[in-house]
Amino acid sequence: MNYEGLNDTQIWKLISADDRKAFGYSFKLYAKALFRYGQKFTSARQVVEDAIQDVFLDLWNKRKTTNIDQSIKFYLFTAFRREIIRKLSRLRMQEPMDYFTPEHLLEASYMEGLIVQQGKNESNQKLYKAIRNLSERQREAVYLRYFANLTYKEISGMMGISVEALYNLIFKSIKVLKASLRESVQYQTK
Repeated sequence: MNYEGLNDTQIWKLISADDRKAFGYSFKLYAKALFRYGQKFTSARQVVEDAIQDVFLDLWNKRKTTNIDQSIKFYLFTAFRREIIRKLSRLRMQEPMDYFTPEHLLEASYMEGLIVQQGKNESNQKLYKAIRNLSERQREAVYLRYFANLTYKEISGMMGISVEALYNLIFKSIKVLKASLRESVQYQTK
């Protein structure tokens, strides 16, 4: 069966009906994105991988009682965020979101395309510097919106803030990025 043409609701119906291939497809579809997101919390690769495995195992075990109406991705990101924070708290190894480095953001194909167009090395450095000017919450919100492609409503639920507050947070983040990039261009032309 070709799962690529199915939406999340259809895939979830197959998973809840014990379709292991549909479950494997959802793992293949979302595991890398969850891994990249987990690296924003910690550099401990094994902790991130364990959290991903635990989330998917829990999803499979609860497939008969879990109801996913629209977005498997949102469900997974939300469950994963709780799981990674729980694991890190338990292990007392939580790193600050400062590890949420710009290098990880550049993995997204859209950003890579922009960087290639602007002249790789120089533009990378400007973007790295600009992203470092964002707060931890701003970096997380920008990552979830533009690189994980979650909706404002989904992100607001994950981060525990209102949609309006999230709009403001992302707006301010973009403003900081633009100002930082503009400043680096002006500095360079002097």
